[in-house]
Amino acid sequence: MRFALKICICTVLIVALLFGVLGQILIARSFRTALRFRVQAAVADYSALASAMEAELYGISLYYNTASPAMYEEILGRAGSNQGVESPCALYDTDFRLLTASSEDFPETLDFSELRVRRFAYRLIRANDGRTLLDTAGCVSISGQNYFLSVRYDATDLMRLRGEQIESLTLLHVITVAVSTAAMLLVSYLTTKPLRRLQRFTSIIGGGNYSRRARVTTLDEIGDLTVAFNDMTGAIEQKVEALELNAKQQKDFVASFSHELKTPMTSIIGYADMLRSTELDEEDAFMAANFIFSEGKRLEAMSLKLMDLVVLDKNEFKLIRGYARRALGHVVAVVTPMMEKAELTFNYDIEQQIILYEKDLLLTLVTNLIDNARKASSPGKTVTLSGRREAGRYRISVRDEGIGIPEEEISRITEAFFMVDKSRSRAQHGAGLGLAIGNRIAQIHGSTLHFESKVGEGTLVWFDVPLYKREKGGEEE
Repeated sequence: MRFALKICICTVLIVALLFGVLGQILIARSFRTALRFRVQAAVADYSALASAMEAELYGISLYYNTASPAMYEEILGRAGSNQGVESPCALYDTDFRLLTASSEDFPETLDFSELRVRRFAYRLIRANDGRTLLDTAGCVSISGQNYFLSVRYDATDLMRLRGEQIESLTLLHVITVAVSTAAMLLVSYLTTKPLRRLQRFTSIIGGGNYSRRARVTTLDEIGDLTVAFNDMTGAIEQKVEALELNAKQQKDFVASFSHELKTPMTSIIGYADMLRSTELDEEDAFMAANFIFSEGKRLEAMSLKLMDLVVLDKNEFKLIRGYARRALGHVVAVVTPMMEKAELTFNYDIEQQIILYEKDLLLTLVTNLIDNARKASSPGKTVTLSGRREAGRYRISVRDEGIGIPEEEISRITEAFFMVDKSRSRAQHGAGLGLAIGNRIAQIHGSTLHFESKVGEGTLVWFDVPLYKREKGGEEE
């Protein structure tokens, strides 16, 4: 069943139920009110009739010692005529036996059980001719003796009025249900229109068009749902783009790995075959062996870096606390000899702070960045290592005055096997994995590698590590 139809049916059922119950309560209260007024009028007639009967009986008692049934009948008729009471009435003794009645419809024994505890009682009864009668009875005291007087009033008009009210209520009930049904069908259709629009957009998104967004037309919960749906679609779009990018990177990784593996293997096989099948002089044989050694070292470096990349992705590392100058001092001691050999000026400016870091990984990353700066710089240039507190973290940066990186290649610099200058990198046994490993190490420290470079002017690369806070904890170095 459609949601709009459910809303319509539930609302109409509630309206119909409430209207029916409230209508019945209103009719019942109206009938009771009319009956109460009729009973009050009957009580007044009853009291007047009782007083008239007492006066008539008193007059007869002056002339007769005892009253016969004929006398009671005469007393009842004369009292009714004097008070203008046209309703049939009857008189009963204290044992509820009939003494006299103005009509044959009264029973021989009065069966009002309420009269045993009350002085006046009434009820509605159905007459033989189909009329509704208000049957009343009460105890009267005449000349010191108790009697029961019963009077029956015509109440057919009350029942007819009640029937007319029920018919009017039924007609109004039908009209109300019909109007409510039409109104709720329209309201539910308009209310669920945004949901139907959202359903169509769901089909569009399911078809792969993640760029579409549903239009928000209301400020209620459906509008909130539409906004949440758009946010979810945006998140899905980003995830899909990330998965597509990841798939492309994996594809490029496999292609680059195959290419990088094929080139040295081809050289090794070719020179090894030359040494095996050809008589070479000492110089040519040394050259061939040197090529085999060089390409073998390159394969070794590539396999080790691949292993490092796999290990960094699989393992979780715990950061320890220590002094920045002590941590980076190891790097300075390691790189100073190779900087002197490359005839480069090496400067460092390290602000003393307590940082959180992984000792071996930080040493590997900073050493690799400085080594890349060395490879990109010509003799006489300067390479600078600095560390200082910035924006609540500790920033470590390496600046060189080398050849720089083209702007369009900076975004890919951390991809595996990507090399800006392939000939230079391969000549120095590079495999294009150093910055990919370095970026993963930076991520372990809660950061990434950031590059600022201009061709011919040099490159600045930086990342940051957490500062030690006492509430944060951390093992001491």
